[in-house]
Amino acid sequence: MDRDLSDLVRRNDIERGARAISDPVARLRYIRGTIGREKAVSRRWAVLGIAASALPLWSDARRPKSEPAIPAPPVVPAPKAAGAAQDVWPVEHNQEFDLYSNGLRVENRLEVANDPLAYAPLDRDSLAPGRERSQPAGIVFHTTESDQATFDSKHKPALKRIGRNVLVYVRRMRAYHFVIDRFGRVNRIVSESDRANHAGHSIWGDPRWIYLDLNCSFLAVAFEAQSKADEAPITSAQVRAGRALTEALRSRYGLAAENCVTHAQVSVNPTNKRIGWHTDWACGFPFREMGLPDNYTIPNPGLSRFGFEYDPPYLNSCGPEMRNSVAAAEEQVRFAASQSGLSLYRYRGVLQQDYAKAQASLRGRSTAEEKEYDQD
Repeated sequence: MDRDLSDLVRRNDIERGARAISDPVARLRYIRGTIGREKAVSRRWAVLGIAASALPLWSDARRPKSEPAIPAPPVVPAPKAAGAAQDVWPVEHNQEFDLYSNGLRVENRLEVANDPLAYAPLDRDSLAPGRERSQPAGIVFHTTESDQATFDSKHKPALKRIGRNVLVYVRRMRAYHFVIDRFGRVNRIVSESDRANHAGHSIWGDPRWIYLDLNCSFLAVAFEAQSKADEAPITSAQVRAGRALTEALRSRYGLAAENCVTHAQVSVNPTNKRIGWHTDWACGFPFREMGLPDNYTIPNPGLSRFGFEYDPPYLNSCGPEMRNSVAAAEEQVRFAASQSGLSLYRYRGVLQQDYAKAQASLRGRSTAEEKEYDQD
């Protein structure tokens, strides 16, 4: 076994002990005490990805009296599902691997703990926080954007070496819950009960809820791949494994099909209020092959609910379905602005204020929790 991977497996024995500690404070203290080298990374991302359970959000009821009540943009129904979620059940579980009824095998040797999932979804109309949750709400699909070798037998040593390096890096950064390598092997990296550092500033929404900063609420499935316009980014083995993994996760957690989306759909830049800060899977994701509807057609919630905008380079990276979804979201904003009696510019500003206030509260709560932990 590669030396780096051997070190990770040995250290993993320590971290498995963390998952046996039910008290979250004691668990965090154990993790941060035994993994000192990675503490700074974990704490830095905790500031960006902490749960939204106590957001004093800017709703119509709290607007100054001089402001008119602002209706939320209408919600376009999600695309019709390609099929119901499969009933997938575990066959075998041990420290080496998990086996599932649909043939999925998940390698567990590199599994690592992180801060527990904890978040409160926001009501789509009022933005009031709902009940706090610790179960994932959806999946974000990524590409690793790592170095690639030509996928043929002549390059087998390079393919294996690059794949090992990707796993070492992803584990160190706690970047994804799962990585599907180019041979179709599924590696569990971050425990599903914990958050991974995969989405950063991000927004998604289903017909009922809005989710902010998806590190805390969505699982991350990354394909070892690099976005290329002139060729399929993933192998047929990765497609088969991706479908099996998606089926298993949807079955276990009851994940809605419309909450299985790509990084390009959810990533935002809060500084300039633009969507598409990251553009992996801006086009070409095989939704149908994953047993999902074409979720590229869902109007982007960052645009429709928080008034974000976009740059021409983002549209250039998108396929026609995503461009149509952007146009549909823009139409929703125009309609809601006309219903409110505000100009489009002013209405968009109101929506952006909602997001800014929510994020400010999120950062404030994160800082308070960090101080409370340090003083405990």
